[in-house]
Amino acid sequence: MTSQFPSRLSFALLGACAVVGCATLPAAPTVETVKMRTEGQPPGEVSLFAGSYDEASLFSLAIGFKPEGKDLGPPRWMGWTVKFGDYCRDRPSWVQSVVNGPSGQVWRGYRVSVPAGRIRAQDWSSGADAASGPGAVPTPGLLDAVAAGGRFTFALEDDEGQRWNEVVVDTLDPAEREKLFRAAPPPPAPVPGQGMLVVRELPRPTAQPQACGA
Repeated sequence: MTSQFPSRLSFALLGACAVVGCATLPAAPTVETVKMRTEGQPPGEVSLFAGSYDEASLFSLAIGFKPEGKDLGPPRWMGWTVKFGDYCRDRPSWVQSVVNGPSGQVWRGYRVSVPAGRIRAQDWSSGADAASGPGAVPTPGLLDAVAAGGRFTFALEDDEGQRWNEVVVDTLDPAEREKLFRAAPPPPAPVPGQGMLVVRELPRPTAQPQACGA
């Protein structure tokens, strides 16, 4: 005789969902693969890049290299930014970008205080392999892990431990990077007077705080 247990269990679970509601499984994070960038770099340097500096993008990642001849070589630096996106609290809080390495390593970016509501002076948390200055968080072993390659997860973490805007970036292994570098167009010759970095700051809040649910 065939057991009725599985079907009875299924009906029981469906009934429970109908009464209390079942949580929706979180969507899988976006996966991006780094691309080679030769334009707009300091003389003699190239970078692997993911995300974008555009307003609509929630993150950006840059890994810098100083090639020698036809070899890309090891990375020299790394920097990232994760934006707030939909993050909002009706109380003062803080957020911090976090990076998880392929072997479970964890590194963190700058902690940013966030006022209550939707109006704030800054909407991102950045980090780097050699961050310095007030609020900087040491990142031992980060550049070595990036040199080995693999998938790194970037996210924004709040003061309750909840993560936002998670994205996975495949940084490629060294052989794949070298192949990508050899296939990339050579960097353009530098033009005098170009190369200045423009930093944009958000205007200081002038209106009353807007509630998160508004």
